Amino acid sequence: MRYEIRTRKNGKMAIFDENGKRISGWYDSIYRYGLIEGQSKYYIAKKNKEVAIFDENGKMITKEWYDDIEPDGLVSGESDYYIAEKNGKFAIFDVDGNQISPDWFDEVYPYGLVEGKSNYYIAKKNGKYAVFDKNGRMVSPEWFNVIYLPGLIKGQSDCYIARKDNEEAIFDEYGNRISEWFYWIVTEGFIKGQSDYYIACNEYTCAVYHKSGQKVSDDFPQGYIDLTKNITFNDKLGIVEITEENGKIVKSIEFNPVINKEILDYTKLLNI
Repeated sequence: MRYEIRTRKNGKMAIFDENGKRISGWYDSIYRYGLIEGQSKYYIAKKNKEVAIFDENGKMITKEWYDDIEPDGLVSGESDYYIAEKNGKFAIFDVDGNQISPDWFDEVYPYGLVEGKSNYYIAKKNGKYAVFDKNGRMVSPEWFNVIYLPGLIKGQSDCYIARKDNEEAIFDEYGNRISEWFYWIVTEGFIKGQSDYYIACNEYTCAVYHKSGQKVSDDFPQGYIDLTKNITFNDKLGIVEITEENGKIVKSIEFNPVINKEILDYTKLLNI
């Protein structure tokens, strides 16, 4: 079924189906996201400077009118959740109109739960950030200066990187810190679910670490790593390749793979 928005002379809008039947009330405006664009069976309508979500039958599914509703999530067909704004604060609601976030925050980001990538999301309060799950439980052990999206939030792994006082560390889904504090942690590898290893750097040098936190390589200059290069881990061979985007190898870093939480020294094995 196709739908279109028609406007009367007084500026009011309504949705009509392909047979010319009006399926909505008349509103000050109707967002094209969702039903009109074929993304979902929901749409956002505005009346008296407030907005609400309706389904294809014209039923209002939000329990009240809000200052604004982001089209990400339910309306865009990505998940059963949406973010609403009221009095300058934000909260997450489910398809039944129930508030699932434990509070109204300064900001709630659509990445993760609302965009359908994971059961987690990031909220901002008083200038700091925390991770919450879909049940409203605060997953991060505290509020941080920065929380990065790769990993837990994007559904790539069960861990994430948080930054505090100019240092970064890795935390798991239960709020446990599973790495030392570093100047910088590279998201490729363990964080993105690509490997059991990751690269972490102090101010001038970096090294390869196992997910257990064990250092498994010698230090190398931080200059080998930047945002324009690709990093590939070979867990079995114990090699990290840093390449340009054209595939040219900039640096190959050898490390000692960990088996059963102990470093496997290939040199000793070869001498047996």
